[in-house]
Amino acid sequence: MAVLDFGTRKVRRLWAPLVISVVAVTGTLGAFVFTGFDLARFERENALLPSPSRVQMARYRPLAQAEWRIVRANLETRLNQTNPLELGAVWSTRTGQICGLVNGRGSFGGLTAMARFYTVDQRPVFHQDVDHIPFQKAWFQCQRDQYVMLHDGTQEPGFCGTELGRRRCFNVRNGAPEGPPE
Repeated sequence: MAVLDFGTRKVRRLWAPLVISVVAVTGTLGAFVFTGFDLARFERENALLPSPSRVQMARYRPLAQAEWRIVRANLETRLNQTNPLELGAVWSTRTGQICGLVNGRGSFGGLTAMARFYTVDQRPVFHQDVDHIPFQKAWFQCQRDQYVMLHDGTQEPGFCGTELGRRRCFNVRNGAPEGPPE
């Protein structure tokens, strides 16, 4: 405690609140800096992976297409469709895993909808096959590593991603709703 003399009046100054305030402000600033660095590291680790070069594409496209033929046959068998499969976007990752969306057309006992899938040993895995968190982690890795595109299509899951859904759902872009095509 310090005593300051201001003419006839003496003011006592306590150092403890000042020290506590300095420590609190320094700690808060340090936490902000740490959070910024941690966020930057997280974003770098989880960013989309770069597209392949032309040389890499020429090398990996035939391998991915061969893998896709096997996966597509397994997918058709699994979904047991009488009609041809309605596919959304389908791609291969750097590790050769095939990921994409397919219209289940009621194969899962529910409504028609685009369902996400990825492969394990050339067999399609759907959300209802595994627990939620492992599926989401695998799907996140699929989305960030779209190395070789095998089929262009929608990446929107659910009914609105299907052909019928595109005719009946409203698309919202740039804040202005668009109605279904006439």
